[in-house]
Amino acid sequence: MYKVLIVDDEPLILEGMRYVIDWEEHGAEIAGSASNGAEALRILEQSTIHIVVTDIKMPGMDGLELIERAKSQGMNVKFIVLSGYDEFELVKKAVVYGVENYLLKPLEEDELSSTLLNTIEKLDHEMHLTIQNKQNYSIVKENILYRWVTGHIGNDELTSRAEFLNIDLSCDCYQAGQISASPSASGPDSALAEEPQWGPLSYAILNVCAETIGNYGSCMLFSGLNGDPILLFAWNGEDTLDPQRLDGLLGACVNNVKTYLKLDINISLGSIVRDYRSVHESYREACRMKDCGLPQSFDASFDAHPAIIKVVDYIDRHYREEMSLKTLSQQFNFNAAYLGQLFKKATGEMFSAYLNRVRIEKSKQLLTETHMKAGEIAVAVGFSNVQYFSNVFHKLTSVYPTDYKKGTGAAGGSEPVDGSGSIRASISR
Repeated sequence: MYKVLIVDDEPLILEGMRYVIDWEEHGAEIAGSASNGAEALRILEQSTIHIVVTDIKMPGMDGLELIERAKSQGMNVKFIVLSGYDEFELVKKAVVYGVENYLLKPLEEDELSSTLLNTIEKLDHEMHLTIQNKQNYSIVKENILYRWVTGHIGNDELTSRAEFLNIDLSCDCYQAGQISASPSASGPDSALAEEPQWGPLSYAILNVCAETIGNYGSCMLFSGLNGDPILLFAWNGEDTLDPQRLDGLLGACVNNVKTYLKLDINISLGSIVRDYRSVHESYREACRMKDCGLPQSFDASFDAHPAIIKVVDYIDRHYREEMSLKTLSQQFNFNAAYLGQLFKKATGEMFSAYLNRVRIEKSKQLLTETHMKAGEIAVAVGFSNVQYFSNVFHKLTSVYPTDYKKGTGAAGGSEPVDGSGSIRASISR
C-alpha cells in the first residue's frame, strides 16, 4: 500500500481529500497531512512517503519550494500538484521539476483517480526495475507465478518480468498441479476443515516436496494468495517426460509429508499444455478436479468467483454498516487489492462505487416511503458524513436528496442494485 501525504493550507481541503476517492482500493492510503511546505518536508525526512498531493500556493514554504527541496535531497517521491486557474505560471515551473500532474481546483474525482493510478503504475514499474536488489524478490516472484497460472497477467507483463525473475517461458510443455488436504485431514476437528488456513504449513509442505522432487521437470513450487501450495513443471522435449517417474515422485511427496508433517494431502495435476500462454488451462483443470473454486477471468464462458457472489450478498445485507475492502478481505480471507480486482471484473465497477449505488438506492426508498430527514437517512444507509451523502446522491441521480423527496428527482438516478438488480444479475453463477 503506497503512502500519501496531503499538503494544503486550507483545513477543509485537507479533510475533504480523504473522501474524494477511496484511496485504499486504488492501492494507497493517506499517511499524513501538512498545512505548509516546511511541515511537509519534515514529514518526508522522517517517514516513508511515496506520493505527495500538494497545493502550489501556501504561506511560508510553498509547493514549488517543497518539490525543489525534496528533489535536491534525492527523495524518491512522486508529486501531484493542486492549483487554481490563476496560478499557471507557477504550474509551469512545477512541471520543470518533474511532477506527475497538476489538478485544478475544485478537484474532480475522476481526474484524481486517473492521476493516482498512473502514478502508482509508475511506482510499480520503478520497483520492478530494482527488485533483484531487494529482499522481497521471492514474494514478487510468487505473485507473478500465481498470476501466471491463474491467467491474471498480460503476456507483455509476464514476458518482461519473467526475464529478471528467472522464469523460463521457452520450454516445450508445462503441467500445473495443486496440493490440497485429503478428506482424512479435513474432519470437524481439523484446522484445515472447510476453508484451509495454510499459513506456515504451506511452506513446510513445499519444502518437503521440493526436497523430494529435486530438479525433475524444473519444478517450481510456490503458494497462492490463500497459501494453497502449487506446483508447476516445465519440460524441454517430450522425451524428457516420464509419467511413471512423475507419479512415483508425487507419491513420495504424499508419503514424506505424512511422515514429517503428520498430514494427509492430495496432489492433483492438470493436463500437459504446449505453450506457456496456456498454463492457466492446466492449473484450472487441476483445481476443478478438487472443486477448489479457482478465480476465473469473468468473461461469458466462466462462472464468477464464489467469493464475489458472497461479497455482493454481504453488501446487500450489511450496507448500513461501515465496511471497506480491507474489512471485507479480512472477513473473506483475501488480499485486499486482489479482492478489489476480482470485484471489478465481476461487477464492472469498483467496490466503493457499487457500495455507494446500493446505499443511494436504499436511501431513495426511504425518501419516498418515510418521513425521515435527509440527515437521518444518510446515517440509516451507512453514510457517516451527511454532506458526502448529499454529494454522492447528486452524482448518481442528478438531484439532491431534498429535491428528490419533493418529487423533482423521482425520474432520475441509478439503476436498481438490490438482490434483483442489474449488477448482480450480470454476475454469472
